[in-house]
Amino acid sequence: MSEAVRNPKGVDDYIDGVEKTPYVIMGHIHNDRRFLLLPDAAVSIASTSDSELATLTETLLRHDVHNAAKYVTLNVQARAPSGTREDRAPQMLLNVDSRAYQIPTISKLKLLYNNYVADASVTEHVTAGERAEENHFLDAVIDTQVMTKTHRFLADKGYVRREPKAFKDMMRELWFGLYSRGGGKLGSSAMEHVFLGEIKRGEISGLHNWVFFNNEEVMNHADYLGYVRVIDLNGKGYVMKLPIKWSHTYKPVGTMFVGTSPELEMALYTICFFTRPEQRCPISLSNHRVFIKTFPFRYRGKSYIGSAYPDI
Repeated sequence: MSEAVRNPKGVDDYIDGVEKTPYVIMGHIHNDRRFLLLPDAAVSIASTSDSELATLTETLLRHDVHNAAKYVTLNVQARAPSGTREDRAPQMLLNVDSRAYQIPTISKLKLLYNNYVADASVTEHVTAGERAEENHFLDAVIDTQVMTKTHRFLADKGYVRREPKAFKDMMRELWFGLYSRGGGKLGSSAMEHVFLGEIKRGEISGLHNWVFFNNEEVMNHADYLGYVRVIDLNGKGYVMKLPIKWSHTYKPVGTMFVGTSPELEMALYTICFFTRPEQRCPISLSNHRVFIKTFPFRYRGKSYIGSAYPDI
């Protein structure tokens, strides 16, 4: 389905801010009005072409002023097949200059690391201090050109509201809202899954961010085993496909951007979540065609990001 199926009763047909009849966008149901509704009574979702996505994502990369690629040295060493448990790369993957960690959004991202329990079956208890750290990170991200342009594009297309507060509230719920992956335990969120990592039923889940992976490498908690594929973004970073070991557990293959800013990655995933959920979302970075995959996670009538990663 390429267009929204709109509730004919209009914007008043809600109970506590949740639609009685869901909108279906690109085949995906969104029930939370904050994700979709504009102030107007008639909500219209414009289709987004592949060429528009390519133009937008190239623009975002050009305006990624917090890009840290110049501070990151990639040491790929040896190629490794998907699923290997053999360490074919005895040295660390990333050598990161400390100046990368002075970038505002990266420094604030790292402050979130001790807020989470990796085991997805354990309930996350968010303290007031942790909530403040989330807000500081989100404020820093939203205050960038990358996210300003992302907000404008999504609002122009009708996916989100134009008001800055409504957009921030949506991003907070989408990325930091807690949900259960099983057993009724509120032990997961998009932020933890994508920008950190989780252990679910003895397997690695998520872990798609280079900053966190490097943090774990330095602490000897993660081990790079070799590469499957690397795309060089011409001085703006890399996209990698690789098997890893983390927390004494193996992931047969995973993907991550390297050197890009948290806001760029969050923008790409958010855009693809709205425009191409559960599909290969075509983007363009430094004239390289890359795909993003996002998977919505339905919990208690709301749609969250269950997973998001580059698909190469």
